[in-house]
Amino acid sequence: MLVKARILFIDDEKSILEIAAAMLGVLGYSVKTAGNAKEALFLLSIERFDIVFIDQFLGPEKGIDLMKRLSTADPELYFIIVTGYPDTRLAVEALKGGASDFIAKPFFDADLLRSIEYVLKKKMLDRERKDILAELESRVEKKTDELQQIYFSVLTSLARAVENKDLGTYGHSVRVSNYACRIAATLGLCEEDMMTLKSASMLHDIGKIGISDSILSKRGPLGEDEMRVIRSHPKKGVEILLPLKQFESLLPAILHHHEHYDGSGYPQGISGEDIPLFARIISVADAYDAILSDRPYRVATDDKKAVQELASCSGKQFDPLVISAFLDAVRKQDDRVFSRQDEGAGDTRPYRTAEVLSVLT
Repeated sequence: MLVKARILFIDDEKSILEIAAAMLGVLGYSVKTAGNAKEALFLLSIERFDIVFIDQFLGPEKGIDLMKRLSTADPELYFIIVTGYPDTRLAVEALKGGASDFIAKPFFDADLLRSIEYVLKKKMLDRERKDILAELESRVEKKTDELQQIYFSVLTSLARAVENKDLGTYGHSVRVSNYACRIAATLGLCEEDMMTLKSASMLHDIGKIGISDSILSKRGPLGEDEMRVIRSHPKKGVEILLPLKQFESLLPAILHHHEHYDGSGYPQGISGEDIPLFARIISVADAYDAILSDRPYRVATDDKKAVQELASCSGKQFDPLVISAFLDAVRKQDDRVFSRQDEGAGDTRPYRTAEVLSVLT
């Protein structure tokens, strides 16, 4: 047994409305009638309907035009155009405009019943199709999330492999990610932005995968050509991640995390707020971890001196807003921003010389 639809019948002829209401009432349907667009819109504002019959000619307004207005008010409505002047052109226009069916005057109860049953079946099929599509989208989204986690795990492993061969920078990406997220929390970033920043921080040096071991492992000063290769790692990181659509939102932060607030950084030499916020945050977190790490040419600086060193570069290398958030984080941690006991911090072998590019250059 078909569900009895809630029906709105719109026609500017009172006799037609009375006949339609009587016919549909006998068939067991709940029916409301309207003589013009204003009445129809009012009824639609206070009640829900399944099917709307609309006369094609409602004084100055066409039924097809009113159908579009009603559809905007309730996208779940199904429409049947009614006219006393039927022709193929009008039927095609009505169906193209969003009508589900088309009947001609004079009509009989059998005509109304046939049209209603057809539209209800169409509505049922449309609902089944939407449910199937929703289920498919849900499955695709789940698989996409799973793939993203796999991709991220693989790339994180690759980043750590680079750190291992980079003379003891193991744990750098994890620590930078932790520092960046805590700075971002002080800035009040939303959860979605925090997740994007966390991922970008973890992968900010992924481009070093494409750099020769002989350069990464070199203990002494780098030559001009070698320095140029090192400075290519942000672009190489983007090239690695570009084919993976899931990581598209990470690319600006990875590309620009070595830009300086005063425009003296690389790879594009942009300045101020033209540098993406995530990149400005990673820049401070990256520098902080580098300053706290031993290097062949100097021992690690303690927390207090590291903070002073970063603060002195506010407005030059670093965004004053990010430095201010960084200093707030310092105060919240009793003058110690973050514990070096975070994941990956157990190995304190020296930072390689070329990593000076991460700090105050």
